[in-house]
This record gives sequence, C-alpha cells and structure tokens, in this order.
Amino acid sequence: MNGNTAQAVATRRSPESALHLETLRQITVQTTVAGDVSEVLNVITNALVTSAGVTLARIWLHRSATDCPICRARNSKQTSATPELALHLTASAGLYSHVDGALHRIEVGNQKVGEIAASRRPIYSDDVESDPRIPDKEWVRQQGLQSFAGYPLLFRGELVGVLGMFSRQRLTAHQFQSFEVFAAQAATAIETAELFSKIERLNDLLLFKNRYLQEEIRSDRGFEGIIGKSSSIREVLRMVRLAGPTDACVLLSGESGTGKELIARGVHDLSTRRERTMIRVNCGAIPQALLESEFFGHERGAFTGALIRRLGRFELADKSTLFMDEVGDLPLEAQVKLLRVLQEHEFERVGGTKTIRVDVRPIAATNRDLAEAVAQHRFREDLFYRLNVLSIRVPPLRERREDIPLLVEHFLQHFQRKLSKTLKGVSKEDMDRLMAYSWPGNIRELQNVLERSCILARDAVPEISESLAAADKTRASGWSSEIPTLEEAERVAISRALQATGGRIGGPKGAALLLDVNPSTLRSRMMQLGIRKPTI
Repeated sequence: MNGNTAQAVATRRSPESALHLETLRQITVQTTVAGDVSEVLNVITNALVTSAGVTLARIWLHRSATDCPICRARNSKQTSATPELALHLTASAGLYSHVDGALHRIEVGNQKVGEIAASRRPIYSDDVESDPRIPDKEWVRQQGLQSFAGYPLLFRGELVGVLGMFSRQRLTAHQFQSFEVFAAQAATAIETAELFSKIERLNDLLLFKNRYLQEEIRSDRGFEGIIGKSSSIREVLRMVRLAGPTDACVLLSGESGTGKELIARGVHDLSTRRERTMIRVNCGAIPQALLESEFFGHERGAFTGALIRRLGRFELADKSTLFMDEVGDLPLEAQVKLLRVLQEHEFERVGGTKTIRVDVRPIAATNRDLAEAVAQHRFREDLFYRLNVLSIRVPPLRERREDIPLLVEHFLQHFQRKLSKTLKGVSKEDMDRLMAYSWPGNIRELQNVLERSCILARDAVPEISESLAAADKTRASGWSSEIPTLEEAERVAISRALQATGGRIGGPKGAALLLDVNPSTLRSRMMQLGIRKPTI
C-alpha cells in the first residue's frame, strides 16, 4: 500500500473512528462522576449498550465468594468454606440485565471469560458464527450477533475483572483496539471507586467512633474494676476468664444494677478484640421505630430527618465486641432482624441496597428470664439459643454481702476524688446498716446511697442512715422495679385468659369475654404482643 492509498484509508476511517473514540471518552467521563463501585459498573455497561452500539455488555469482577452477595445468598456454608478468588458477574446490560444466572461464577481459565482472565490478553472476533471459541452457535444466530470482544480489566498489573461484549455489527480492528484502551480506563475507574468507598467508610467509622468515645469519656462509669472476694463473684470471674479468649456469644443474666456491663467489659478485655473499642447499645432505651437504624445505620434520605448517612452499632463494632444490654426488651420484629445478622454476619443500612459484612462478637445482657419469655412466646427460641452459648449469672448484692465493705471503700475513694472531699470511711453502725439492707437496686443503689451521703457529709465520715431512709421511703412509695409495665401486665392477663379458656378467643367461653374486650381487639393485641394460642 503506497502513501496516497494509506492516507485515503486513514481519511475514510477518521470520521467513524473519531465518533467511536468520542463516545468512549464520554463514557469514561461519566464513570469519573459516578459514586460507588456498583454505580460505576452500571454506567460502563449501560453506556456501552446505549452509546457505543454494543448489544450485550457484561463485567465479571475478580473476587472471593465471601465478597459476593449472590454467592453468599446461594449457599452460606459453601461460601465460608470456599474463599478462593473467581470471576463473579456483577453488571450486565443489553440483552440481559440479571447477574445471577448460570454464568454468574466462572473459574479463572474456564470458558472464554476465564481464558481472558488467565492469559490477561484480549479475545475478539468479527465473525462469531464461525469462531470456534464461541460455542453456542444457535444463540448467536437467534440474536443476530456478528462480533465479540473480551478484555482483561487490569490495574497496576493486578486483575480487577473481565469486560465482555457482543455486537450485531461487524467491529473493525480500530474499534477493537479503542475498546482495549477503554477497558484499561474502566479498570482504573472501578478500582478508584472501590478505594474511595473504602476511604469514605473508614472516615465515617473514625468519625462515629470518635463521637462514641467522646460520649464514653463524658459519661462517668464510676469504677473500672470488678470488686469482690465472695465465692459467687469468684465464680463469675472464673467464667469470664473462660469466655474471654473465645469468640463465643455470652449471655449475662441478673437483676438490674448488678454490674453486667462491667462483666461484659471484662470478657472483652480478655479477648483478642481488646485493642478495639467495645460498642454498647441499650435495647430497652431505643424507641421501636429507631431500632433498625440504631443497629444497622441508615442512608441519607432514608426517612424524614435522615439528613446524613449514619453508621449503626454493628458496623461500629466490626472486628470488636457489641454489648447489647436489656436484650429481652426487644420487640419480636427486631428479634428477627437481629437473628439474621448474628447468623449471616451481614445486613443492609436502612434505605440502602448494599450488603455489609461484619465480624462482631456479641455479648447480651438481660434482667428478664428469657427461658420463661420463650415459653410465653415473647422471645424467639432460635434467638435465645443463638445468644445463650455461654451463660453467666451475675449475682445480686444480697447474695454477696461480704463484698459490701470492699465496695464501700472503693466508692468512697472514687467520690473523694470526684467531690474533692476528705472521706475516711463510715462508722461501724452505718456499716452494719449497709450489711443488713436488702439492696433491691443492687450495686447501683449502693453507689447512689454512698454518693448522696458523701455530698451531704459535714465531716470526713459520711452518715449513711439518712440516705438509706430516703431509699426505703422511695421504695415504700411504690416506685419499685417489681411493678410490671402496662404491656407486661396486659401480656400476663391475656396469657392467663387463654390458658383458662383452652385457647378459645371468641364465644361465651372465650378469653375475650373474660377480659371484657371485643374478640377482634384481642386478636390484634395478641399479634402486636407476639402472643400465640397455647397448645392444649
């Protein structure tokens, strides 16, 4: 070919080539303004179909099955046992938009997509019907396909994935080459989006952990060590030493004010996760409407008032420990969602679609009898067994009275620093009063009584009798933790009525008549409270 002919060919090709390159350039620009990885992938595949004349565009990412939500959903057991890398179909546009079909997971080296990944070289053909590398000739003829192009997506020499596309037009050698340049740009865009997502998540995590730690610093936890030498507290510490080094879930049971959170911190401090902050959440203090957001976080705009994206407690506790206090107060709907994340180790933020995987060691605490709650259908049996792997009962203060002098000495030292007062202990008479008191509020009540006495103290020896009398008066006035809530009382009344009527709700011998309510109202309350008819 002489110079004039070559120039003429170049002139004939330049309008088509310029248009093709301009289209690919515009697609590349779109990927730079896209958000997360999934958005970048969809921009690439959809733009190739709508703007570059491609009939089917697909992207397989080179990743582990544990990082693929489709593979995890198919078989969680197999996922945990097969962490090796493979090609996973993540984006598709044109003829097919689904990504969970038979070609979702392809081993490197298998089929033409796997061959591209193994060789890290492109494969393309302008006559797919006669190309032996394209086996499904009937499908090719039905779709009227003429060309195929497949390119490895490489970033700094590492395999990101494979871009494959079919076209009903015969692609020229120049188009094949321009697609290869575009594939390199696409790999960079995908990897950059992945890195930015990781950076954004780490920034959010650091921001919320900083806020959380500031809250922890501002809240005075009173004491840092577990005080006591009684046999009951020694048994608790023995269980803490056994549970700490494991990753097993621990269920702490005991009355309110016994120091269950302190025991949870002891378990965490003995674990391999002790370098990270233990995250805590009080399940009984969160309104039901906000429980899901508190546990799993939410995306911006997920609901009214969600002005920013917020990480939930599970995400904050990744690679650490999550202490769930008063877990028995969770409503049944929230129990279902909690069970899922404990079993699958994954969740989605409220208003989000991205599945987030976490590695969290759960510790739960309750002052309720969860076994009884299970029997009354107020707590899920499967969640109870999931939480109750290692059980530690924290004894009430009345069962460890010999520890009271040690606790008094510890609290007085603490309040001496806090109040900047000189305190030298309590009188023998007051110590006898403290030892004889029943302590329905346990250690928390003892701390409050001593703090009140120290604040009112006129000299170095605080008087306890007045503070104890005030505590007795409060209890006598009816403000007692033994009084059930309205919901608890309603639940007990309905359960007893159903037992008395053999599970019958309506009619002259039904529970509704006993409770003096409409049968439909009773059924509605039973559904809301999670009460089932007893099995007779």
